[in-house]
Amino acid sequence: MPKKPTVSVVIPCYNSAAFVERTIRSVLNQTYSLEEILCIDDGSTDRTLNVLQSICESEACVTVHTQENEGICGARNTGLERVTGEYVAFLDHDDVLHPEKLQHQAELVADHSRHPDFVAAAYENVYPDSDTVGQTRQIRTDDRWIGLIHAQLGRTSSNLWRAKSVREAGAWQDADGLSLDTGLMFRLLKREARFISDPAPMTTRYVRETSASRTDRTSQWHTFLTLRARIYEYLCSTGQLSTDRLEALHVDMIRAVRDLYVQDPDLALRLHEKHVRGFFHSSRADFGPGRLYRALYRLFGFQRAELLYPVWLRLRDFLS
Repeated sequence: MPKKPTVSVVIPCYNSAAFVERTIRSVLNQTYSLEEILCIDDGSTDRTLNVLQSICESEACVTVHTQENEGICGARNTGLERVTGEYVAFLDHDDVLHPEKLQHQAELVADHSRHPDFVAAAYENVYPDSDTVGQTRQIRTDDRWIGLIHAQLGRTSSNLWRAKSVREAGAWQDADGLSLDTGLMFRLLKREARFISDPAPMTTRYVRETSASRTDRTSQWHTFLTLRARIYEYLCSTGQLSTDRLEALHVDMIRAVRDLYVQDPDLALRLHEKHVRGFFHSSRADFGPGRLYRALYRLFGFQRAELLYPVWLRLRDFLS
């Protein structure tokens, strides 16, 4: 019988007293035997530490480490330095695991003679602060680079990571901004990382209105664009930029710069000029909202397309 890997869980916690216990209970309820559950209190100013200590007193496998606030990367890396398991699950402080999630992924790993550097897993998004309908985010692994470009290689909480591989890839880095998981997987793929796919969505990710990805859209899209530009440059320099990968980059970078234009037009124009314009002369990707937008973009450029396309929409609505 294949030997199953040892697994540790790291939960960075910051001002999460209202929901962190549910997260920890979802780990305690796992059917798989864990090496340890390490909670990092990252300088919380509410009752988070009290909640963690209360759980720790009754659950021997839970350890609490306190530190001054270092941010999410610092908290994850603190846990990464201390865990003893071959694999580590990094769980955000309000996300929840299905009881069999880690058992399922450990069995996937055990079925491979060469243990992978990570398991890329599907997940569920839930929006507790709005009427937005929850959605399943599937993975795409037929082309690893297109999966990375489209952010379809799972998320931090849904994936299972080989601890040694994450350390050797430089661990979690603040420079990746709001694309921490994509940044880490980019470094792993550049090192020829092996991964396996897990299409079963056994992680529930709570996307709150206070989440950084919801409150700071400018930084989110800025980071998104910069990282895709780095991926483009890497694929070009290594001779791996296929037509399909070029078009995937084109679609996502136009989408990002258009969304950024709504938040900060000047920044969007600068980043379009720096990262997008001139990259895609040979791309025929179906970017943007439709054929008219693509025609306007190709004839007049990004800024005029953004100005003219809404005029067309208003005219169309008026005539209809």
